[in-house]
Amino acid sequence: MKGAIFNALQEFVEQGHGYQVWDDALTNNTLASHGIYTSTKQYDDSELFAIVGYLSERLEVPVSDLVRAFGVFLFPRLMPQAPEEAQKAPSLRAFLMTVDELIHVEVKKLYKDAQLPEFNYDDHIDDKLTMIYRSPRKLCFLSEGLILGAADHFKETVSISQNCCMHQGAECCEIEVTFNG
Repeated sequence: MKGAIFNALQEFVEQGHGYQVWDDALTNNTLASHGIYTSTKQYDDSELFAIVGYLSERLEVPVSDLVRAFGVFLFPRLMPQAPEEAQKAPSLRAFLMTVDELIHVEVKKLYKDAQLPEFNYDDHIDDKLTMIYRSPRKLCFLSEGLILGAADHFKETVSISQNCCMHQGAECCEIEVTFNG
């Protein structure tokens, strides 16, 4: 995982819970990087999962809620880096439909070693979009948070549910986005 994500996680934790909580997360885990993250360097996912696990216990917040909240926090930091076509999407639905075939393609051009999830879409119901998520990292809750952050950006109200999740043994996650008009 890119160091920029760790830097954003540090900012998220420090803004919401203080410097000491972040420092404790680093000192209470054995981290190969020793908690020093350079934005362009790649780090092992196990470091992120160790920090998130610690924060979940320390803050008494389920991992899913913590990762989802981080996704909401992260979205406005990522959006300025999105391709122009995605930034100019006329709606949240149109934006979400660009994730796999436009945004992820551009990310791969910049970061060839990026390990991005794969999305397929079920778009046959007017007020719903099902994003079928596949990734060995199982960061579907981060995707949910990013979707909620995107909804804020597009000034749209949505609800999100998952009837099928890799954390419950499924081979993919089905993130259902309902557009609340």
